[in-house]
Amino acid sequence: KRLMLICPLTQKLPDLSGWDVAGVDGGLDILLKNGIHPDWAIGDFDSGKDPGQTDYPIYRHPIHKDETDSELALMKAIELGYQDIILYGALGGRLDHTLANLRLVTWRYPQVTLMSEGQKVTVLCEGEHVIQNQYKHVSFFAMEPTVITLDGFDYPLSRQLIDQKDFYTCSNSISQASAKVIIHSGRAICVETDYV
Repeated sequence: KRLMLICPLTQKLPDLSGWDVAGVDGGLDILLKNGIHPDWAIGDFDSGKDPGQTDYPIYRHPIHKDETDSELALMKAIELGYQDIILYGALGGRLDHTLANLRLVTWRYPQVTLMSEGQKVTVLCEGEHVIQNQYKHVSFFAMEPTVITLDGFDYPLSRQLIDQKDFYTCSNSISQASAKVIIHSGRAICVETDYV
């Protein structure tokens, strides 16, 4: 099951074909303004108008709570059995919310992808990963001591040990249709972006 969670910072909706779609707080307004009927919505609705009665499930939460709306949305998505989840509109805007979203995927939900227009963040665990040449820049940041191989990049690496203090793996590029990343041990954050 595939789910696209639309957050309030979404400027332009991505291609939603083949995805279930849910509105996160004010993200519901964006879906409705674009004529998209969501599968469900969740939040305290402080950044959008309260949806009232609907023909789809609404999971309402109080404004005063311990979780962010994004965290509640991910918890609900996993409870509903989704395996392939994108939190869209999750990067940019308030720095504290961006950091909270990054921490959600790095420490709690590594299977979730964060996206905004022109940017994508994934967590790479041990194994082989194929990265398509869809963004201008690709960066890798170790979450712990990590042994990494980069094949098909402008700046390749072979079984290189990097840790949280290393930043030279920032701003790489893919030189062909796709490239291969092998995480031999550890975990790394992969940031793909079109921003200069």
